Amino acid sequence: MSALQKRFQVLFSVLSVLLLIVIAGGVYAWWEIRGSLPQLDGERALPGLSAPVQIARDALGVPAITGATRADVARALGFLHAQERYFQMDLLRRSGAGELSELFGKAAVDYDKSRRMHGFRRTAEKCVAQMSPAERAVLEAYTAGVNAGLAALPKIPWEYLVVRTPPQPWKLEDSFLVIFAMWFDLQDWRGAAERNLSAVRQALGTPAMNFFAPPGDSWDAALDGSTFPPAPLPPLRLKPAEEEKPTASLGEPPSDVILGSNAFAVSGAHTANGAAILANDMHLGFSVPHIWYRAEFNWRDERGTHRVDGVTLPGTPAMTVGSNGRVAWGFTDAYVDTTDVVVAETDGIGQIQYRTPRGWVDIEDRPEVIKVKGGAPVNFVARWTEWGPIISGPEDGKYLVLSWTAHAPEATNLTALELETATSTEAAIDIMHRSGIPNENALIADADGKVAWTIIGKIPRRIGYDGRLPVSWAFGDRKWDG
Repeated sequence: MSALQKRFQVLFSVLSVLLLIVIAGGVYAWWEIRGSLPQLDGERALPGLSAPVQIARDALGVPAITGATRADVARALGFLHAQERYFQMDLLRRSGAGELSELFGKAAVDYDKSRRMHGFRRTAEKCVAQMSPAERAVLEAYTAGVNAGLAALPKIPWEYLVVRTPPQPWKLEDSFLVIFAMWFDLQDWRGAAERNLSAVRQALGTPAMNFFAPPGDSWDAALDGSTFPPAPLPPLRLKPAEEEKPTASLGEPPSDVILGSNAFAVSGAHTANGAAILANDMHLGFSVPHIWYRAEFNWRDERGTHRVDGVTLPGTPAMTVGSNGRVAWGFTDAYVDTTDVVVAETDGIGQIQYRTPRGWVDIEDRPEVIKVKGGAPVNFVARWTEWGPIISGPEDGKYLVLSWTAHAPEATNLTALELETATSTEAAIDIMHRSGIPNENALIADADGKVAWTIIGKIPRRIGYDGRLPVSWAFGDRKWDG
């Protein structure tokens, strides 16, 4: 055998071994992924059910859940969510709590710090404590169903093999953390708008700020018919080059992504059968899996038989957007200003106190421990005032504090569950006004032909200022009054 033949033989042997390794790896990956697929047929014992639940899927795989009670439906929904979407749910709760480093290591530490600053895990625990008995029954059933669905998988979801970290059980407060992840997604949680406006004002002056970023224009359609006058052109002002750099603390730069959702309703006066029509498209980011999970709920109670169709948010037990046959509801992001940047004056030396209308008060240090996969835990201290967490500073003896409605436990709840059994537009509006979710435009239509729009979620009542720029709350003349 020649030397060339020997080389080809060695090369063939090496390639054969590599091919076998690739095939073995592919078979292993296929086996693991197949083992983590959800159960689609047959029967399964689910502890805690008051009666058997039936899950039937249509041609697109959308499940219709039929149970004896709403709690039974919630338990079955939790089972389905866990079987099909547990990693997505886990990412959402960890995003809301600032705990992604446990999955992704030190690359996620800075991200987690930005979320831990807001302390939403402790807020979520307070949200659980304030639930009504009916809401708690549904959430407890849902949580038990989630953990049962995860345990029933022959193998853990394949994503956990990739990150080499086992999944952790679901807790009651985790469903609220999923909602807090949506607060982050839908609102200005860095105070970027006010900080950037402040930078424009310092660099170019107030007239230029009002011209380039007016509070409104002729396109605004106020319900009372009022309009904003056009902002006048700012005066031409030439400044020396050394004075042109703004001194304000900038927020996040704007995204290149153009956001927007749409919804419209047609009243019964314009339909053939007199019932109203509602269409809604919530333009959240594309992802695999998609953020929404379609489902149908069926159950009976003392009020009769209920059937609800729509989309759910994995990690939560409610029908987020849908119809119960009498009332349909949909949402678009309201872009309501629910955050304010507060300028907090600190003591000159230790910077451990800040000025309030009652005098000097200690800054509260909230220690956090960020667990990091493959590394040592990271100690982090979130510094809080009575108005919210410190987000910047100190600079010139001042901190910037973010006051956000989401920090209040009463701003987030599961009252929207009541929409599933609402019988009229009027009843749905009342539920919307008591519901705690990130602020949305709520559009409602009912079988009697009525349509309505309202804002859902808490909105701060500002006293002494309009919220466009950072201000001091130290003297009591500017504040939130409820």
